[in-house]
Amino acid sequence: MKQHFIKLLPGALVVLASLFYNVASAADIKPFRITMVVFRGCEEACKGFTDYWKDRKIPVEIELLDVQTDVKKIPGFIAQVKKNKPDLLVTWGTTVSLQMLGTMDNVDPAKHVTDVPALFMIASTPVGSGLVRSLNAPGRNVSGTLYIVPVETQLNVARLYMPYKKIGFLLNSTEDNSKVVLADLEASQKKFNFELVSRTVPLNQAGKPDPASLTKLVNELADQKVDFLYFAPDTFLLLNRDAITKAAVARDLPVLATSESVVLESEALFGVVNRYYTVGQLTASKAEQVLVNKVAPRDIPVVAPPGFSLIVNMRVAKELVNYPPIRVLKIAEIVH
Repeated sequence: MKQHFIKLLPGALVVLASLFYNVASAADIKPFRITMVVFRGCEEACKGFTDYWKDRKIPVEIELLDVQTDVKKIPGFIAQVKKNKPDLLVTWGTTVSLQMLGTMDNVDPAKHVTDVPALFMIASTPVGSGLVRSLNAPGRNVSGTLYIVPVETQLNVARLYMPYKKIGFLLNSTEDNSKVVLADLEASQKKFNFELVSRTVPLNQAGKPDPASLTKLVNELADQKVDFLYFAPDTFLLLNRDAITKAAVARDLPVLATSESVVLESEALFGVVNRYYTVGQLTASKAEQVLVNKVAPRDIPVVAPPGFSLIVNMRVAKELVNYPPIRVLKIAEIVH
């Protein structure tokens, strides 16, 4: 493998990785050009995506553009993609994907990338947010992968761990993921017979969610006697996962996470998740269909990795004196 790292550009980390079948034929192979736009650096899904090409010995050049959580950088990246016209665009997260690609019913060729095949990953609800028309038939030159385990599956697994009648939720009104997941939970209340108690994160003077409010909001949910806090797949919440989960543990409040990092790196009790690295690998397999097999994204269904992982943070279980029952231990991955 040859890797070429070129200088940092303002607001963008650009990494070109050339992976060759073999040294003798490398000069004769024209690598596929992929531009990946990420929200907060190259995390596990990004690594899974880039590792795939090495394992498959398919020559690619990957240009990595990092938004660094600042959406104001995205218009510049759109212009860059339009100018360079890579063979494939890959977007990370709902916010980046929507701003780069637009929605089914609101896409503007002047403002969005429309002339490059595109795949998204780590987008929570692509149909609900309007990225695609349906999972089986995306409806445009865009497809991708799912990473959030369906809410009903999460609720079923949660009931294996503990009985519940009230679920707490923190809503970030500035992010589509948060609003879509809240709607899914509201729709599940009757079937699963629980009450949903939500609190909206207030905005600061800059119009962004206020991290200083999080401890207070968690305490309010604890005062409402919720049985656990549902941790939504939301970038703001993920960036503040330590503050949220520590405040919850301090009030003996279990946290159910939908992203692995909240269990592995913070104080969530358990998570029902798809591993990011696996999602990245699955997305790369879809990219291979587009680049090598010449399948149009519109003809590629949006799918999730098979199965899911149940992760239990035993350190938190001990602190909360809330140990997983035997039926959970039989299927769970125990950490810490």
